[in-house]
Amino acid sequence: MQLLYVIGTGVLAAFCVLLAVRICYQRRYIRTSDRINDCIFRNVAAYLLLIDPDFNVLQTNYRSATGTAPQAVPPKVGNLLRCRNGEDAGVCGTHELCADCPVRAAITGVFRTKKGFSGLEVPMVLYTSDDHTETVDCDVSVAGNFLTVAGQPRVVLTVSDISAQKRTQRELEKARVRAEESDRMKSRFLANMSHELRTPLNAIIGFSELLMDDPAPTEKQEYMRIIRSNGEVLMQQLSDILDLSKIEAGTLGYEYSDVELNAVMEELEGGFRMRQPENSPVRITFHRKYPVRYIRTDRKRLIQVIANLLSNAVKFTSEGSVDFGFEIRGGELYVYVADTGAGIPEEHRGQLFQRFVKAGSFRQGIGIGLAISKSIVETMGGRIGVESRPGKGSTFWFTLPCKPEQ
Repeated sequence: MQLLYVIGTGVLAAFCVLLAVRICYQRRYIRTSDRINDCIFRNVAAYLLLIDPDFNVLQTNYRSATGTAPQAVPPKVGNLLRCRNGEDAGVCGTHELCADCPVRAAITGVFRTKKGFSGLEVPMVLYTSDDHTETVDCDVSVAGNFLTVAGQPRVVLTVSDISAQKRTQRELEKARVRAEESDRMKSRFLANMSHELRTPLNAIIGFSELLMDDPAPTEKQEYMRIIRSNGEVLMQQLSDILDLSKIEAGTLGYEYSDVELNAVMEELEGGFRMRQPENSPVRITFHRKYPVRYIRTDRKRLIQVIANLLSNAVKFTSEGSVDFGFEIRGGELYVYVADTGAGIPEEHRGQLFQRFVKAGSFRQGIGIGLAISKSIVETMGGRIGVESRPGKGSTFWFTLPCKPEQ
């Protein structure tokens, strides 16, 4: 029996020693954790507030972060942050505007639901002087998380000053508005300029045509043909500028009607053939596939796109042919313009439909015709593209939606 007593006493003593060692380690761990938490608490780049359901701040890093002296009585959230409403009323929560405070409402919701929140951005007016004569407008981002401390409900509030970010956002927004207004002014200027220049150009072209109708020496006729030809080129360039300005302003209009496609193609064929000099080495041919074919579309815009493609084809074909036509493929109108010109290298094809990009550096044009065509086609619900082989020629095509039976 005495042996058992000795053994039991030894085991109990060993257990007590182990328990004491474990308690010692746990206390050391707790002290280390407290130091780590305190270090984080003091150095985090935001204000951390541990608050109770009455909005009393039980613990915070605000004092160490701002260098202000601690108070004997735990302050309310608004009084700690020196919110103008709370300070004017004396106690946070008693000002008439506190009832509409989004931060107060969010904290109350956390205590009620035990669910946190984040990303609450709030403008605040804070006092910066002890005599309450100076204030600063700022923006803060607030987050809150629920937890229990010694069985009591608490909320950890994180308050971050985002005033600098908000100022940057406002400045960027102002810059964006100014840039958009500048674009609108540019578009209005281009539209006005185009209208002003087109009027005298119409007169020049018109009177040159009248002069060409009168008998005149061959040399004089050639001079007048050059005047008319260059006037038409300049008129087309101004029309492109006007259309581009309308596209940028979102005011380019569309008028849909029933259009007979063969008539459109033959009109374009005749017009382009008339512009060609006598004995031109380039043949322009419309290949008719259907006796009659109507679709509902914008006749003016359809002609504009095809004319742009034909102009490019003629411009880049020194000899050979420019063939164009259309097909109905299912629910789409397919229009093509094929030439036997120099062709386009593959690395340049992706840029062709961008604004102010020219297919050839030494050709007439300002590099917006294809971009305008792309915008028109896509607005009308179609697609546009190009297939080309350097040295063999190019085929520009576009599609527009249409009913199969049309």
